[in-house]
Amino acid sequence: MTDELEALQWLTVDELAAARRRAIKQLNLLDSSAADFWESEAALQRTLALIGLVQDERRRQ
Repeated sequence: MTDELEALQWLTVDELAAARRRAIKQLNLLDSSAADFWESEAALQRTLALIGLVQDERRRQ
């Protein structure tokens, strides 16, 4: 388990939703002409995927 995933699992439902909204907002604000665009996009997509995993796991419980 990654540190990021473990940290997300400790968040409350509201905090997790806020983290998801922040990641989506950052993704929408990315400058596609920036030198690190692809790395930044990949990191944010990974964060969103991890948030999705945590939310899915909570729904199953």
